[in-house]
Amino acid sequence: MRGFRLQYDRWLQHSPLITKAITSAVLFGVGDRLAQRIEPSEPSNSDNSDAEKTIDRLGLHRTARMMVWGGLFFAPFNHAWYNFLEKAVRGNTVLSIGKKIAADQLVATPPLMLAFFTYAGFAEGRSVHDTMQKTAAKLQPTLVANYAVWPLVHVGTFGFVPLHYRVLFINVVNIGWSAFLSRMAS
Repeated sequence: MRGFRLQYDRWLQHSPLITKAITSAVLFGVGDRLAQRIEPSEPSNSDNSDAEKTIDRLGLHRTARMMVWGGLFFAPFNHAWYNFLEKAVRGNTVLSIGKKIAADQLVATPPLMLAFFTYAGFAEGRSVHDTMQKTAAKLQPTLVANYAVWPLVHVGTFGFVPLHYRVLFINVVNIGWSAFLSRMAS
């Protein structure tokens, strides 16, 4: 395990964004697979081919959508956000940690959740109207759940986790959270 950690550190130094994107994609996929294992399966559309029915039954399209979100949107956003936040609010005092948590939860989280539900709707092939309706219905309960979980998590994120490991740390916690998000989006 130590060898992998050292290799991961080298990847972070050489290609931080790519490393974080791949990590996010994989762990968002794991979170989605976990969500699908927990929730009851739905019958597939009978108009699809056998291969499509199998893919739908296995939930691979949904997992792929979550992986794309994690790798192409979530990781780059958080990579840039955490770097910006560290420069904007310096220090590791209780006050600076509180400011980082407040900024994260009040400035970054609402638009990120809005972007997630919008992405999920369009990636599922929904119309603009349906996507906006579903986003409006899901955004507030998701933010309420977010505010119950993430401020506490971020005490650790901003208080103890070095900047270059923050996206990784968030992704590990995100296994459970992305299972919740995937469930909310479906």
